[in-house]
Amino acid sequence: MIPRLKSLNCLAHDGELVVSLDPKVRVRVADPDGRVLALLRLLLDGTRDVPALADALRGQGFAATPPDVQGVVAQLDGLGWLEDAAAPSTFDDHDRERYASNLFWFDAFTTLDVPREEPQRRLRDAHVLVLGAGGLGSAVLMNLAGLGVGALTVVDQDLVELRNFARQFTYTEAEVGQPKALRVADWLRAFDQSLRVEAERRRVESTQDVADLLRRVRPDVVVSAIDEPDEVDRWVNAACVAAGVPFVRGGLAYTQGLYWAVDPGVSACRECLERHRERLADGIDREAVQWPRVLQQQRVNRAIGPVAQVLGGFVALEALRFLTADLPGMPRPVSAGRYQLVDLAGDCSTRADPWPADPACPVCATAPARRTAAAA
Repeated sequence: MIPRLKSLNCLAHDGELVVSLDPKVRVRVADPDGRVLALLRLLLDGTRDVPALADALRGQGFAATPPDVQGVVAQLDGLGWLEDAAAPSTFDDHDRERYASNLFWFDAFTTLDVPREEPQRRLRDAHVLVLGAGGLGSAVLMNLAGLGVGALTVVDQDLVELRNFARQFTYTEAEVGQPKALRVADWLRAFDQSLRVEAERRRVESTQDVADLLRRVRPDVVVSAIDEPDEVDRWVNAACVAAGVPFVRGGLAYTQGLYWAVDPGVSACRECLERHRERLADGIDREAVQWPRVLQQQRVNRAIGPVAQVLGGFVALEALRFLTADLPGMPRPVSAGRYQLVDLAGDCSTRADPWPADPACPVCATAPARRTAAAA
């Protein structure tokens, strides 16, 4: 292991350092004799192991032993300031250049034990199933391709229409009347020839449809970008929970963007939400459940291009969190068992609205983690 200092800012004055890796966070370090700054400078080029760092510090007149330096290195690593310059590379020059921004992003979270290429490798080995290739689905697919997700399967029943072009940018007017699933697959392959892309033109009509897809595709994560028929969320939920596959769902409620997710056996699921709503029907939502509907609002798609792109980014980012969640230091999913709501007609502020897990939920009981625990 060869510790190397990440690119950061450091101010020095009167025996004190102010160090900032993230502009939001400043760390003050007492350095009365200058040895901490000397060590930071020695760490910059990533050419010395701990004994060599101790030797170099002694050469500058500082008393330092390898155990002393190892302790400071551990503290700096705990702050997220170090990476391992000797970590084996899993990508060639082409891929390191192609995914340069991704690697710099991962650098914000990685440590000596988790090199920046490891999250990218996880993505290249991952398979995501995307249900729907409309405004949200196509935006998610564009983002997943840019992230370098290695395998994508897209399912959609619709044909390209002229009205799509206000918010769907993977299609052209020459493709009007052609299947979206096939055309977006062509776009993905052209964008990155190394992607493994499968496309199916079909309609999701039952839990069994989704379960069959999961058995055949074996994805690591599912993104659901379809909202018809009304039962589709419960179908996707039931199939994914039983298969132990996390899924992320995004959409638009009038002008409010939203996304939520289910982590089977860990978070509350969609069925938990439906059962929670049924309990609320006895209280504040009684009118919505019991009163007759005398006017029906027309269902239209208000997702303009910027809205679809913003939501697609949020959903793809949450898929990324699921795919890399088991790596130390990487961000965890933020929407499992909770709505993340975005005020797109206002100041674009966000808020979270969680729902409770139901201990008696029959769908949660089918999650592999729950079945294993029950059998133990």
